[in-house]
Amino acid sequence: MKKNLLVKFGQYKCDIFHKLNFSFKRGNSILDVGCGDGVDAEIFIKVYGLKVYALDVFKHENIRNIKSLKFTKGSIFKLPFEDKRFDYVFIHDVLHHIDEKTQSTSKHLKALAELERVCKKGGTVIIIEANRFNPLTYPHMVLMMGHNHFRQSYFVYLLNKAFVRCRFKYFEAHFYPQSFLGLFKVYEKFMELQPFKGILNYNTAFIEAR
Repeated sequence: MKKNLLVKFGQYKCDIFHKLNFSFKRGNSILDVGCGDGVDAEIFIKVYGLKVYALDVFKHENIRNIKSLKFTKGSIFKLPFEDKRFDYVFIHDVLHHIDEKTQSTSKHLKALAELERVCKKGGTVIIIEANRFNPLTYPHMVLMMGHNHFRQSYFVYLLNKAFVRCRFKYFEAHFYPQSFLGLFKVYEKFMELQPFKGILNYNTAFIEAR
């Protein structure tokens, strides 16, 4: 049912949330950190029925069009919320941007500590980051677009260093040209079945907040 509702947000977003396969409890609160254009936040409102708060260092023009979204300008290094405020804290393709030139581990850990600080005890912090050395991500996003994505090994190291309880999941999801969607779906299925999970496009982590 959720996948059917997600379809209207496009193939890429539908694939990500379907493969994330997380059971959000309707009516609970979530903070979307680094929300960008607010599409993920809109999904949380319209598909999952959550009370959604969003934060970014700038306010995208699309934010004003999302009803019920509570937006705040702010930094991941000092989230303007009290301790243990949210049932879920969500961050999607943001961590590699917060210190893109030097990729300081200390800064990454400081940001991760803030995510857990504002999450209720027993709540869940959900982190999604693209994998630097994925066969499609590396030439497009890293070489052509200049994104300094994490290696999967660094992602796992960082999350294990930051949190006590951390569960990892890896999957393939990209925005595909519609005329070649069938071909790319075959490629995607092959990638997820092959044994080398270190090259799958998305590294995800689910953390039980303390």
